[in-house]
Amino acid sequence: MVFKSAKPDEQGQASLFLLVALSLALLSLTVLYVRLGFANDLRNRAQQAADAAALAAAGQAADDAARTLANHRLPYGGLYSPAGGRERAESYAKANGSILEDIRASDNGTGNTGNIIRVEVRSAQCQRELEEGGSRHWNDSPCDGTESEEGDGISLHSGNADAIAEVTVPDCSYIFHPDIENFSIIGVSCNGQSIRGYEHARRMIEVKLTNKEGKYLYKPATRNNDDG
Repeated sequence: MVFKSAKPDEQGQASLFLLVALSLALLSLTVLYVRLGFANDLRNRAQQAADAAALAAAGQAADDAARTLANHRLPYGGLYSPAGGRERAESYAKANGSILEDIRASDNGTGNTGNIIRVEVRSAQCQRELEEGGSRHWNDSPCDGTESEEGDGISLHSGNADAIAEVTVPDCSYIFHPDIENFSIIGVSCNGQSIRGYEHARRMIEVKLTNKEGKYLYKPATRNNDDG
């Protein structure tokens, strides 16, 4: 039996088909690699935003405590201001390309201090599963708030992260007038140092990231309003 060799044009067609197949496979791998990298980038950026937002909210509590000490008063009671803390957290999350989803305070006392703040954020960008029809480009990433309303059954992925920050105020006590007959407060001492002003007090208050919330949810004191 004599075997005939393939014609030159048939060999060329086979080589072309192989080249096209390899090119498509390489393109698919490239797209997958880019999408995976983008998804990982979303998570990393969301975590950075969460860290910044938590530290900012805790910083608000530290600032208030420092002002209290500078005014010769001890920062008893609630350290965390829900309105001020949320405003700061939202601002820092936005500055880092994310959106604040939730924020709450807690402590290890009885829920009266709120020196531990936890935030949850999501990236302002998102990634949708590719559509078969190709009507949405694979790198179309902005989230405009309508993604969940489209109802097209296509999964949506975005960067989500949480972070916890804690405020630690040093041991402080009142400094009283040396004249016993003139019983009055003349200052505040923290860790043996007489507080000289806001900046001095602020440097003595520690704000850091932590990995655990407090035992008790913060319940800020509210004023009862009488109707009529």
